Order: sequence, then structure tokens, then C-alpha cells
Amino acid sequence: MRGVWSLFAKEMRQAVRDRRTVFITVFFPLVFYPLLFGFMGGLIRNEETRLADLVPRVLVVAEGEDALAQALREARELEVWFVPDVAMGKEKLTEGMADVVLEVRPVPERGELGYALTLYGVGTRPDAQAAVAKVKAFLQAYFQGVVLARLSDLGIDPKELEPPFSIAVVDVEGETALGRMLLSRMLPYFLVLSIISGAMGFGAEITAGEKERGTLATLLVSRLTRTDIVAGKFLAILAVSMTTTFLSAVGLILGIRSFGAGLGGLSLAAAGWILVLLLPLAMALAAVVLIVGSFARNQKEASAYLLPLVMLIVLVGVSTMVGTAEPHGARLAIPIAGPLAAIQRALAGTLVPAEVGWAFLSSLALAVGLLALAVRAFRSEQILFRV
Repeated sequence: MRGVWSLFAKEMRQAVRDRRTVFITVFFPLVFYPLLFGFMGGLIRNEETRLADLVPRVLVVAEGEDALAQALREARELEVWFVPDVAMGKEKLTEGMADVVLEVRPVPERGELGYALTLYGVGTRPDAQAAVAKVKAFLQAYFQGVVLARLSDLGIDPKELEPPFSIAVVDVEGETALGRMLLSRMLPYFLVLSIISGAMGFGAEITAGEKERGTLATLLVSRLTRTDIVAGKFLAILAVSMTTTFLSAVGLILGIRSFGAGLGGLSLAAAGWILVLLLPLAMALAAVVLIVGSFARNQKEASAYLLPLVMLIVLVGVSTMVGTAEPHGARLAIPIAGPLAAIQRALAGTLVPAEVGWAFLSSLALAVGLLALAVRAFRSEQILFRV
């Protein structure tokens, strides 16, 4: 066992000396995520300010001149032009000359205030969405004002028509709701992605990289057994990947705070469940990197072989971020997807402790099996020194 720890210490010294490993493990997660979310928050705030100050360009199709048409002409919060028909309005809308088209059709059988109003917009344009909302708000305020004026003319106090009850909506999570939602959706994905990204570079360096440099052969003829070599390198990859993961979690939390969202208190129970779920998953991914690194001829080839695994994690992670279903029970035993869903539920406070075993044991069994394959690969000269 002393040889395993000696090899582990040697690999960790190499990791600390390698600038690329230090950058990916320490600098990137602590700097990138806060900058990313701070930049996103700034863009969103600027866009919200711009849309709030937007004066929509409205093309109105109306039959004759009436009180509504006059009110639209005099509206200061809208830039209004009148066009003869809807077809022309749609054409100018698609050309970007307007934000929204308003078709006004009187409905006499509904009374003096009877209208059928249709708004045409382009849903993919943020300006058009904001314009539609502002035109709807103007129309609602206009008709409400007309109705109140008519009631006043009839000698009816509008306050007497107000319902004698009130409804209040209170968010029990307060200002932390957005931050907790972002954290529960994004943290599991970024944690697993951090594990594989931390393991990939360093793992390929101490396996395929040593084959390239010719130092692996020297290690194989040392006193260490093949099992000791696998154990030492595996522990080093696991340590680097878990360090990257921890610092990525810190960077993500700082980034969400810089985004302007509060997080509230993250319970110790949730943090404990996350660690329990991540460790066997990190072990499995570290073993995969070790196997691929022992099989590849060089670091470039190892990175190419590991790319499909990264894409799989991205696909599974994105599905957990945007999905609405919550896997439970035996479904949590699905590799990668199960632990991701379990971590998400732990952050949301809906994880049942009895269900942790499915994700934990499946990842642990996968890690043990992959480690056995790694030992077998290191015992095969055809794999280690294939040309």
C-alpha cells in the first residue's frame, strides 16, 4: 500500500506543476462561472431596461375614425401609424418597419364599446413581445377608463362594484426562490461536467501522455504491481476531479449571486447527500478515463475517445435541467442520469433518503467493475503498447 500512496503523491506533484491542470482545476471554475453569470445578469438587466423604455411602433388597421382610433393617435406611449389593410401591415411587420399590427373591427351587436381586436406580432423578436404586451396594457387601460367614466355618468360609484374580498399571493421562499431554482437545475449538471473535465486532461496526461513520453515502461518494471499502479493513478485522477468539482460548485454559487439571485441557506443534509452521490460517480468516471488512457496511443487520441462520453453527459445534463419529470425509486439507478436527478431532488428538498441507495449503489457497482477492467487493461501488454 505504501507504493500506491508514493505513486499517488508523485502524480499529485505532477498535477500541481502542470499549468494546464492547475488552470482547469482551480482558476477556470472560480473565475469563469462568476464572470459568466455576471455577464449574463448584466445583459438581462440591460435588455429589461431597454424593453421597459421601448415605444412600440404600431400599425393600426381601423374602419373609420372613432374614439378608440383617436385615443390611439394621441397615445404618447405608442408610435402609431394607420394602414389600409392587414396584408400591408403584415408585410411591413416582416420587413421590420413595425413591432406590432393592431386590427380594430367594430362589433355593433355588442354595443357602443363592442370591438374585436387582433394583435399581429413576431414571437421570436423580444421587441415584438414587449410591444404586444404594451399595446394590450394600453387597450385594457383605455376600455377600463371608458367603463368607469360611463358608470360615473350613471351616478354609480365604481368603488361600490369592487368585490368585498382580496387575494394575496406570497412566495414562501421570498427572494431566494430564483437562486434556489437555478442552483437545483444547474448545479448537478455542472458538477458532473466538472468531474469529467477535471479527470480528462489530467487522466490522459498520466496515462496516454506517459506512453508518449516513454516513462510508462519505466513505471511498469518497478516494484509496484499493476494493481498498485492502477490504484495510485486512479486516486490521483479522483482527487483532481473532485477538487475541480468542489471549486466549480463554489464558482457556480458565486456566479448565481453575481447574477443577482439570493440562495438562502443550503442545508448540511443536502450537501451531505450530494457528496454521497458524487463520490461513486466520480470514481466511475475516473476509471473510464483510466481505461481510455491506457488504450489510447497518445493524449490526442485519448481526448478523441473521451469526447462521446462528454457529449453524453452534456445531453443527459441538459435533459435534467429542462425536464419537468422527477425520476424516483429504481429509476435513480440509471448511470449518470440517476445521480443527477437525485442531486437535483436533494437541492430541492424532495429526495427520500431510502432512494439514495439506488443511485449510490449503481454508481459504486459501475465504478468497481470499471476499476477491474482498468487493472485488466494494465496487465495486457497488447493494450498498453499497441501500435
